[in-house]
Amino acid sequence: MNIDCCNFNLFISQIVLNVFKKYIQDDEQSPESGGIVTGKVYENDMIEILNCSEPSELDTSSRYNFKRSFQTAQVFIEKQFEQSNGEEIYLGEWHTHPEDYPKPSNLDIKSFIKTISQNRLNSKTHFMIIVGRVSIYVGIYNNKKLKKRITINRI
Repeated sequence: MNIDCCNFNLFISQIVLNVFKKYIQDDEQSPESGGIVTGKVYENDMIEILNCSEPSELDTSSRYNFKRSFQTAQVFIEKQFEQSNGEEIYLGEWHTHPEDYPKPSNLDIKSFIKTISQNRLNSKTHFMIIVGRVSIYVGIYNNKKLKKRITINRI
């Protein structure tokens, strides 16, 4: 999926979209799920989100909450980095919400800003992705500040 946003093109791989679909909270018992997104940043104004982690048994989740494990996230990031010879890097976080058109909560925003502010990162652009039942919210952060919000309808 190609999206024209800000001053670059964003590509989200089908692999990532398939993982998002797998965890949509489409029934009353489904807990929130989430993970990390990784990909490549090109000098020609292109960013590719190529892979994402899936929930692990070390994560904590409930119907309205998801807290990912730092440990499993770090292992995933390092694995993607090594397998790509240093080209695939951390680009952000994803999680689900049990609503059709998701929007980040204050806790989502504070947590994401804390993550991108307190870690050494290899990109100035990061994504907060929230997967709803009908659409996907994408918050695009540049230099640790929200620059744009986009909604992707129907996965």
